[in-house]
Amino acid sequence: MDALGWFVIGSEGYAVRAESDDENFVIYLTDMTSIWCERQTATEIMKRCQDLNPLIESTVKHLIQQLRSTLLISHSESNSLTIVSVDQNITLKLESHLDGNLPFSWEFHLTLETTDQFKSFIIRPLLAMLREAACVEEELCNIIRSKDKQIDDYKASGATVSRRHLETKEFNAETFFASRITRTIEESAKEKITSLFCRVVDRLKQLYSVVVERIYFQSSARRSALTVPDVSAEMTEEIPDRGRTSTQSPAKESEESRSEAIKKRLREEEQKEMAKRAKKACLAKIL
Repeated sequence: MDALGWFVIGSEGYAVRAESDDENFVIYLTDMTSIWCERQTATEIMKRCQDLNPLIESTVKHLIQQLRSTLLISHSESNSLTIVSVDQNITLKLESHLDGNLPFSWEFHLTLETTDQFKSFIIRPLLAMLREAACVEEELCNIIRSKDKQIDDYKASGATVSRRHLETKEFNAETFFASRITRTIEESAKEKITSLFCRVVDRLKQLYSVVVERIYFQSSARRSALTVPDVSAEMTEEIPDRGRTSTQSPAKESEESRSEAIKKRLREEEQKEMAKRAKKACLAKIL
């Protein structure tokens, strides 16, 4: 699915994310303490459009494109955004205009997701991005230190910088990060948490997508493993006439088959040897 990264929506401290293809639309909403979601198929999208916009005739693909663009510009004056919370569920109402100034209304009916979903879309990606940022930071510092050593080697060989404004001081990681903290920590502490989260994800959007996809893949694999039926017993009951009782395991049957094959081959070799001996005996009598 093609995804819209997390971005702030409205003024009530919510962030939204959308995923879609030509026939499906998924929207997530979070206030950084919980996460809500609605998944719509092509049939459900067309039904809601008919209910909310009876005068509009459109295709599912065009409606999905309109929903994506409406969400992206939901903070502008031409759109009206309303968030209604009822019994832990949320209705997100959007008002906009299509080409030709035709009014367009939409409602997303989002239900509260589980704690695991919140971890999968918020907590775990943040931790993964933090870890990756730390690894990148360490690698970049090592590269800069290597460059400093290379410059020192050039200088020791008598090389000089042709332009003074290109000359740099030796890199000190502790001093650098200390100065960064004093410049940015106060700004980050004052920023709204959803806004800060969206800004971090936007900077590392590719990494976020990779982490979420991997989590989804692993979750799907676990669910598939849990739902795979145990058919070994059924297979055993269906083929009792093949020399295996219902209590025989595939491993035991395989071992018995190999044993029978070896015995058969030995009998055949013994018969061939006996035939050779008989033939030699006949030749000896003739001679």
